Amino acid sequence: MRIFAFMIAVALAPHVGATESFLVPVYTPTPVFPPELVKTRYAGKVRAQLWIKSDGQVREVRAVESGHPQLAEAVEQALGQWRYKPWVGTVGAPPMNTITVPVIFGSHGYRRFNTEVTVGLGNIRCGYLNHEVKSARQDYPKEPLSKVDVFWYTGQALFGSHVAHLRSEPQRQVLLEQLGAAIPMMVSNCRSNPDRLYGDYLPAPIKALMVGLAEQAEGSE
Repeated sequence: MRIFAFMIAVALAPHVGATESFLVPVYTPTPVFPPELVKTRYAGKVRAQLWIKSDGQVREVRAVESGHPQLAEAVEQALGQWRYKPWVGTVGAPPMNTITVPVIFGSHGYRRFNTEVTVGLGNIRCGYLNHEVKSARQDYPKEPLSKVDVFWYTGQALFGSHVAHLRSEPQRQVLLEQLGAAIPMMVSNCRSNPDRLYGDYLPAPIKALMVGLAEQAEGSE
């Protein structure tokens, strides 16, 4: 058992030459919930892909999945303003990086409806995950829970370009297996604590690789 644990620890350690996370958020404004959709109580989800240059500027934002054109527009407008700490000259870091960011409008499943906008995998409400798990069990009872969108997005992030620069493919495969093994416990924890964040229950080695948001100054929106 100790030998197995040692092998896991070695597999999860950063490989030689790997850089620590070079995507350090500086300015990450939250998309504005379109007023027209608030009036009609329309909740939805957008997944946006960002191309970030080594000077920290976002070169392009593209909504790759969207429940409504106005939501896609709101996300592209806000995320196009995002800025990161420049990493020009950082050893092992690429000249450009790509990440995919989920944005949830209305957090349906968490409450009947609200105007909350959650940005990023780690910030997704447990209540929203509960909604997805419930829907998956009703609509696709024979499918594994790993195919639930939130878990699938997490697996995709582990094999995206950002994490690929930080961990080798065997290391990322170990992380993916760790994610799969943790799903039952995460589902149970979120069911008991719908107000908590999905990221609170991610395995620590995975959570450490998720790109976060810039801290807001006190009193800012």
